[in-house]
Formats: sequence, structure tokens, C-alpha cells
Amino acid sequence: MRKAPIFRPLILCIAVLTISLASADGNAAKKAGAAGEIVEGDLAKKLDMYLTRITPFGFSGALFVAKDGKVILNKGYGMAIRAKNVPNTSGTVFSTGSITKQFTAAGIMKLEMMGKLKTEDPITKYFDNVPEDKKTITLHNLLTHTSGVIDFTGMDFEVAPRDETMQKILDAPLRHKPGEQFAYSNAGYSMLAAVIEKVSGQSYEEFMNKNIFTPSGMAFTGYRIPEWDKKVVAHWYRGEKDNGTPLEKNYPYWNYLGNGGILSTTEDMYKWHQALLEDKVLSAPVKKKMFAPFLNEYGYGWDIIQREMGTLIQHDGGSMLGCSAEFRRYIDAKIVTMVFCNQSYGQRALFEAVRDKIEMLVFGGEVAIPPEVSAQQPDKLLKFVGTYKLATGGQLQVKREDKTIVISAHGQDAISVLFEPGNPDPVRFEELNKLAASVFEAALKGDYEPFGNVLANKERRMKPVQELIEMRLRMYKPRTGEIKNVKSLGTLSSTLDGEKVAMTYVELKGEKGSMFFELYWQDSKNVGVGPAPPPGEMALPFLPVSESEFVGYKIDSAVGAKIGFKMDDSGSVIGLVIPGDQDFMAPKHK
Repeated sequence: MRKAPIFRPLILCIAVLTISLASADGNAAKKAGAAGEIVEGDLAKKLDMYLTRITPFGFSGALFVAKDGKVILNKGYGMAIRAKNVPNTSGTVFSTGSITKQFTAAGIMKLEMMGKLKTEDPITKYFDNVPEDKKTITLHNLLTHTSGVIDFTGMDFEVAPRDETMQKILDAPLRHKPGEQFAYSNAGYSMLAAVIEKVSGQSYEEFMNKNIFTPSGMAFTGYRIPEWDKKVVAHWYRGEKDNGTPLEKNYPYWNYLGNGGILSTTEDMYKWHQALLEDKVLSAPVKKKMFAPFLNEYGYGWDIIQREMGTLIQHDGGSMLGCSAEFRRYIDAKIVTMVFCNQSYGQRALFEAVRDKIEMLVFGGEVAIPPEVSAQQPDKLLKFVGTYKLATGGQLQVKREDKTIVISAHGQDAISVLFEPGNPDPVRFEELNKLAASVFEAALKGDYEPFGNVLANKERRMKPVQELIEMRLRMYKPRTGEIKNVKSLGTLSSTLDGEKVAMTYVELKGEKGSMFFELYWQDSKNVGVGPAPPPGEMALPFLPVSESEFVGYKIDSAVGAKIGFKMDDSGSVIGLVIPGDQDFMAPKHK
């Protein structure tokens, strides 16, 4: 899995419920939980409190942070196996997703060290029956996603023999001429894994285990070779569905092998980081090649990005089955972070919802953190269910979902009241809703002039924004059909690069399905356009802090809210109260 980095800006926090560090449990600084779990120092305490507090709202996985060569946090959160009440810990095994690609790249570089290949070699040296249009593809092109070969060859766990899969890739049309563009390709990394087998005479995993993992001290990294029965392997969850683990599925075949899904632990991945700082596994010259950014800031299996805190070397990955992961190495700042997750977050990867907040905390920023919540019997929540009408026309719909209530806002006035009661501005936000819909309606007709008129830095941004929209329309057309309608779903306050902005969700609804965008505004000028996952309803899950008071929190935007319910003398709920500059009550509608 890989995001479109230049169009989707970082969404940081809306500081609604920022909690004092002093409220963290006193024992948080101790080595906590299962053996090997570490929480040491003020930064680690703050990160631990954040992850602990958001776990009831949907987080499950592990977080690892090292600073200046010292591990300060390594801890699991949520459940590895729900049915058996087995928690995630620092030693839990997770899927690394497309982080696997950096290992495949390392395998190729190891073979170059051995003098058995060169990254400049054309693929004709390793594959037969290469069509004419693909004969100039080199290993370098495959490593940098500039080969033009297709992205996927099939579902991850389908039986797919190596040579048949390679021929499928070679027979498919190119997406672009080799070397001309960046186009992320899982299939390209499967080709590299096949090259490793052909050159080494060993299976991919055998070669990687002997030449990369074992020399790095990584005893619990791989597909099948490690002794997994000595570890807990996290199950993957999508909502309530338990998708099991990869060990229960077909041995990784060639839709998957080499491009994704290697299992590992946070401890092993840190050993890999340490090995990359030295030259005993990979030499300095091959690492220099590996970490040289090519198109789209991509090297060999890594993003290499220049940020305000210096060089960031990173990669992420995941599966629609519920696993996701990200590994970040802030080289100049001497900080390493890993977040491994074993459940989804709505329609998106869970790591995407937390990574920017983790980075912000690591570098001294603040994030809105919910308070501790208490459990309540689900049947006691039924009395709160219903529709609450605002005087301005909007509605707040309360539903019960298991041990939580979910409040959805219908109408911009209701969205503003629920998400930012202290400073609602529904009139301005409604204007942005209309503006966002109008520029997309024109763009769908081929007229980008209205879009250009609202863009900040129009000269620099107009072309890439237009290319992004047209590329997404082409990509999603088989899923959506012809786009028939544009609808703004609502506008919220947010921050972008430390500046206050407004963010509008836009739905492009087609004959068969929808696609979504996020637009970011300063005043009436657009400062960011990005693809968005389906946002669902404008809703917040709420958990009780008392009999009638609830706290809501949305992990991806760090938006929180407090609500209360007003009752009559008989104990019946008659209204929903949202505290702000003035308490706002919405009467219950029968």
C-alpha cells in the first residue's frame, strides 16, 4: 500500500480534549505489561497515554519508538486474538505488508555485492519470452517502480505458480514506457523476487533468511521459516470479522511473494534498522544506491523524503483484510517509529489514522487525547437512541452499536455543533460546501477554470491537481461507472502544516459506486486537494464517562466532543446537551 504523497496533506489535530500529561497513570513510566514491553521517559508516557486512550475507540496493534539509539517505547495495545482474549504485546507478530519490498530490494543488492547481478541489467537476462516493448526494462526500473509493468496479478492468497505469474506480467500491456514515469507496482517486486531465486538457486525465503534476516539477528521475520509456534501471531480484523492469520492460508504464492506480507515483530524490525546503520549485511556502496531517491522520492524499496526535521526514510503497507504497518526512520533526528496494526479503521488502513499524530507527539507537538472511559451495559444505552432536532433544522441521530453510541450529524449546522460546539460557523462552511461541489461539477465537464480560480499557487498546482483528478476518475471508473452527481458531505475545521484550515469532504457518486476527495481551504482559497477514503456518515462514536455523560472521539482527525443527556423526573431522556461557550440542547424528537 502506498499513498499519493504530494496531494494528500497531513491532517493533524483539532485540540478539543487535550489532556494534561500529569493525568497519566503514575506507573506508566515503568516497564509495563508483558516481559519486554518498555515505556520510559516523558515522551514515551505521552505516546503510551495516547495509544491507551484511543484503543477503546478503535486502535489495535503495537507502537515502537527509539530515540538517540535507545528504545523508549515498545508496547502492544488491544487484542491479538479476540476470541481467546489474547492481548497484543511488544513480542506479537504482525504482517509488514509492503514493507516487504525493502527486504526484496536488499536481497537484490546483496546479490550485487556478491557480483552475481547488476541493477542496470535488463530483465531479458533473467526472463525468457520478453515482449519487445519490455526488453529495455532493467532491475533498476523494477526497484524504483518505473518499469511500467502492471500493479497486481491477482488476489494475495490465490495459488499462483512463479513462472505462470511472471508470464502474466510480461504479457500484460505496459502502463507507460520504461523509465519515464513512477507507477507503483507490486508485480514488479514479485519479478525481483523471481530474479533472486533464479540467480541464487534458492527459494526466495531461504535466500532472504540466510543472507538478510539471520545476519541481522532477525529470528522472527519471514513467511514460513521462523518457529511461529513460539510467538503470538496477531489475527486480522475488519470490523467484527476475524480474518485469521496468513499462516492459515495458502503458502505465499506469486501474487504476493516478494512484494508483501512478510511477518515480523517490532524488535526484529529495529534489528533491521540497526543492521542498516552498519555495513556488515549491506555494504556502504550498495546502501548508497538503495537510498538514492529516484522518481516520486522513491529509492529501492523505500521512500526517501526531505522534511523539516531532515531526511525521512520510510515505507508502509497493508491489506483490506485488516492488517497495516508503517516503518519510519528519521535519520537526522535519530528517531525510529513503527506502528503495526491488526484491525481496519472503517474503510481505510488503521496506521493511516494515527501516523501523523504519532509524529506530532514525537516531535513535541500536542494531539487531542480522549479521557478515560468506562464500560456500560449495552441495554442501558437504549434509552439514548433517537433523533434530536436542532432549531436551525439539522438533526443528530443517536444509534447504539454494541457498547457504544454513535451520533451522526445531518446538515452543516449539526456537523458544526457536534464537532466544534465552541466555535460553530455553519454559514461560512455551507458556502465552502457549495464552492467545493461547484468546482468539481465543472471539472467533470472538462472545465477546470473554476477550480483554477480558487487554487492558491495556481501556476504551480493547477496541472498536478487536474492530473490527479483525471487519474482518479480513470482508475475508479470500473468501480463507479459514469459519475452522475457531486455532493459536499460537510466541512470541518482542521490544521494543515500548523495552519488552521477548513476541510470539505466531496462525494462523486457514480452509476455503481462513489469516490471521495478532501479539499482544504484558507478563507476561500484552496490550499490542498487529495483523494479520501469513504468518510461514511459525519459521525462520532461515544463512550460513557458517567451515567449520562459521554465522550466521543474520531481517531483519524483527532476530533473529540463531550455530550450529556437531559432527563425528566421519570428518568426519560428529553434532550441532548452539547457543552460549548453556551450549552446547546437539542430536544429529543418522537
